[in-house]
Amino acid sequence: MNRILYKFFSRFNLPRGFVLLVDMVITASCFYAAYILRLNSDLGELSFPYITWQLVFLICPVYLGAYLFTGSYRGIIRHSTIDDAITFSVSVFLSASILLWTAFLLKLVDVSGKWFLPYSVVLIHAALVSVMVMGLRLVVRSLYYTYIIHHKGYRRVLIYGTGETGKVVRHMLENLHHTRIHVVGFIDNDKVMTGKRLMGKRIYSEEEVFGSVLKDFNISEIIWAVERTEAYYGHRKEVFDKCLSIGIHVREAASVDNFQEGLPGIHHLRDIKIEDLLGRESIELDMNRISKGLKDSVVLVTGAAGSIGSEIVRQLLSFDVARVVMVDHAESPLYDLQNELLSVFPANRFEAVLASITDRRKMRAVFEKYRPAYVFNAAAYKHVPMMEASPYEAVRVNVGGTCLLADLSVEFGVKKFVMISTDKAINPTNVMGASKRICEIYIQALSQSDRMETQFITTRFGNVLGSNGSVIPLFKKQIEQGGPVTVTHRDIIRYFMTIPEACQLVLEAGFMGKGGEIYLFDMGEPVKIYDLACKMISLAGFQPEVDIAIQITGLRPGEKLYEELLNDKEKSIPTHHPKIRLASVPAMDSGLVKFDIDALMIASQIESDVELVCRMKSIVPEFVSQNSRYAAYDRVIVRSGWKGQRNDIQLKRKTKPVAGFAPAPPENRRHRINGTKSFH
Repeated sequence: MNRILYKFFSRFNLPRGFVLLVDMVITASCFYAAYILRLNSDLGELSFPYITWQLVFLICPVYLGAYLFTGSYRGIIRHSTIDDAITFSVSVFLSASILLWTAFLLKLVDVSGKWFLPYSVVLIHAALVSVMVMGLRLVVRSLYYTYIIHHKGYRRVLIYGTGETGKVVRHMLENLHHTRIHVVGFIDNDKVMTGKRLMGKRIYSEEEVFGSVLKDFNISEIIWAVERTEAYYGHRKEVFDKCLSIGIHVREAASVDNFQEGLPGIHHLRDIKIEDLLGRESIELDMNRISKGLKDSVVLVTGAAGSIGSEIVRQLLSFDVARVVMVDHAESPLYDLQNELLSVFPANRFEAVLASITDRRKMRAVFEKYRPAYVFNAAAYKHVPMMEASPYEAVRVNVGGTCLLADLSVEFGVKKFVMISTDKAINPTNVMGASKRICEIYIQALSQSDRMETQFITTRFGNVLGSNGSVIPLFKKQIEQGGPVTVTHRDIIRYFMTIPEACQLVLEAGFMGKGGEIYLFDMGEPVKIYDLACKMISLAGFQPEVDIAIQITGLRPGEKLYEELLNDKEKSIPTHHPKIRLASVPAMDSGLVKFDIDALMIASQIESDVELVCRMKSIVPEFVSQNSRYAAYDRVIVRSGWKGQRNDIQLKRKTKPVAGFAPAPPENRRHRINGTKSFH
């Protein structure tokens, strides 16, 4: 029986003419019933020929005309909604109004009383028609939901939230039957709402849902439809974590504003991403400050084709900039970014330049041609194991490229130079982190020199979700391949933020600083990489360690268990932005810094990897290698620090001093901080 009804309801729609015929039959039947009710069921007083005469020449024409006028018969019966009920009510009201006026006129002109139509019969008939016709529709709808919605192909879901978003989602799912979703009820922790019904569905508390409702009603999905409040993100993360732990699929609905931009559809529901499990609040930018600073300015972005650089470009183009100059040495990614932007922005708003930031001639030509007012330096080598194996490249690109851009910025009068650093520069344990720390030192030294007009800003933050080379794309690929998912250590933790979030804070910090600052971003709570892997496996619909294995591979060269945002000598102070803090850094001798980094760049051309790393360890006293071939040299490096002293390097015991390692004494230096004489 169920299968027959399923096939009937699924494949057939009743013809409109048949629906209209049924409505007219019910209308005619109700007219006889109205007379019977008026006469208290005294059939002896009924004159069926008289009633039939009125039915044929008055009732049927009026009601038929109203049905045709409003189109009440055109709806699909099994999908009847409140809108259909309103349309039919308009038909009945229109018909009853016409008949009441007709009865009044007949009473005046029909002396014989042959056409006399009691007002009470008209009203009783209208009420009966409304109840019977809409009742039939509700019966058909009920049968449809009983035999179709409960069919095995339908998913049973709960909507978390009873506000406007939750109501819109309920209404949308009610009308989009091809989605094969049945809403069982709502979830709300408000005790005033719990136990009541909304749109015909029961409202459950969160405790009830995770206690028994999920199991009792065989719920397979929860749709998050909560308006954003102060506690929104933390509570959302908590609920999402609960659902993941018990294998319940979660989707999030767009805000009501997004629904109003177009017809509600299933595309307004999206699967949660790993970014949603960070539990972080949205960032509010000082748009006036940024917009005022960027207005009609030329902005140079290096590393523009990378994940961070490309997002900075997109956000810059949303402001009233004159032009964004995009520099990158990666041909294909830069080409892809250019094509993406051409579909959104006019071609004269941006310029793609294929170049390496280490190419002095090319970069000088770029500065001469475009004369940028602002420089955002996102170009760098970032892979820890690869830089551990290639210290020369870390020095050449990260240090040499940054110093070259900084010197050119001074020479060409750039207003602001914003360098994007990393938390790996703090107490570095690897070559990559040490190279970025050297960049920070050089930028600080420039900003502290006399009569410096260019404002140098450093931004420091941790890992970015989804960026090129981050752990997220790696895990996704491993999960798609069926595993195993590789984690270097079960207890390793990292700080994470999303790409847009990081870039927004870079813009904010860039226009907050006056020069020489190192800004730290609020990275939220640290995340265990092992837990991150488990969540990503669960999000993909698998069980960790059951469907997909997690393999512990051991720490890689230069990798440490946790990252920091401040070293032991630094402190931080708050700024007006709740997510940005300012690191207090000691003063340094700009001449010494300039000399030693110039010496590092010269040495990179002639010295071995070991000698080069030893020189980096001298420049960055807190650089202590971990899980690396360079760790053995930490015991033999003499570090004297930056406080006006020279950083001489000696390889003690059985090693000999490296030729050319000891820089010339300070009094013999000829290099000036303004970059007019530079070796890199």
